[in-house]
Amino acid sequence: MAVTLTRRTFTAGAAAAAALAPGLAHAQSGMEFKYGNAGNDQTISNKFNAKLAQVIEQRTNGAVKTKIFAGTLGGEKALIEGMSLGTIDIYNGAYTGTREFDIMYSPGFFRDGEHAKRVIRSAVGEKSSKVLEDRYKARLVGVGRLGPYCLAVKKPIATLAELKGMKIRTPQIEGCVEAVKHLGANPTPIAFNEVYLALQQGVVDGFVSALNPSVALKFYEPCKYILSNAFGEALDKQAISVRAWGRMSADQQKAMMTSFDEIEAVDYFKAGVDAISGDLAKWRQFNGPDSVITVDNAALLKTMESLNAKLANEVFGAGAWDAIQKA
Repeated sequence: MAVTLTRRTFTAGAAAAAALAPGLAHAQSGMEFKYGNAGNDQTISNKFNAKLAQVIEQRTNGAVKTKIFAGTLGGEKALIEGMSLGTIDIYNGAYTGTREFDIMYSPGFFRDGEHAKRVIRSAVGEKSSKVLEDRYKARLVGVGRLGPYCLAVKKPIATLAELKGMKIRTPQIEGCVEAVKHLGANPTPIAFNEVYLALQQGVVDGFVSALNPSVALKFYEPCKYILSNAFGEALDKQAISVRAWGRMSADQQKAMMTSFDEIEAVDYFKAGVDAISGDLAKWRQFNGPDSVITVDNAALLKTMESLNAKLANEVFGAGAWDAIQKA
């Protein structure tokens, strides 16, 4: 069945994005939600959430508070599963373990962050959100566009063909795993908080991850070379357990959803794009001017197109890839 993209909400179940007046009434006494992310407190994701927590607290008259746990509660898989187990209330990260979201990480699946936003506002995003809710008993608050994923290697390469046979760390995300395999390398899924040690000990020859948190955690120390080409779009899902969601009044729920949508455009997406040059500069500063490599981007996108079409049509139905390209 052909897939047609229609404009829906960017955040699952979000109310129309309108400015909220402070002083929302709340149905019950104050609550504090436990938020978890695998990165440290210097990543864009966690700086964004520190600000978001303040805005939500203000807009709910102090009724909804959030305690930030950045890089202290384990990897992304453990964190997202923690929502259904009751160990955390709010999750932020790339991993979902759902094909619907995970295939979106393949390089070239989206042209850029704006294209990603349009697709996630469509029927494709709506289906992805429903699967997330069914699996983890969690509701999607929004998707944070963090900028590019990156590919870094210990030895210099001039073309993607030289990746053949290399062991490349990937997150446990299908789009990343299949992309690395498609390029002839050996994908090695390793939790984000274990990547530095895996590089240092020679477990892998390189890695795929979001650029900004990779720099924040100084992955440039054990891994000398990085491609300047975007190796996919970093899309952080922010979800809240249905248990925590149900504790809030309708006004408080609206405050959370619209606050995320309003702030994401500047403090997530723009911040991620603006950080690219500085992040690559830190790589050069530590490893020298030749440590940032550029490969043929047109060749990369052409190489990935057959894989992306296969994944999209497999997961979302016949015609999905064509519809995604037209969004």
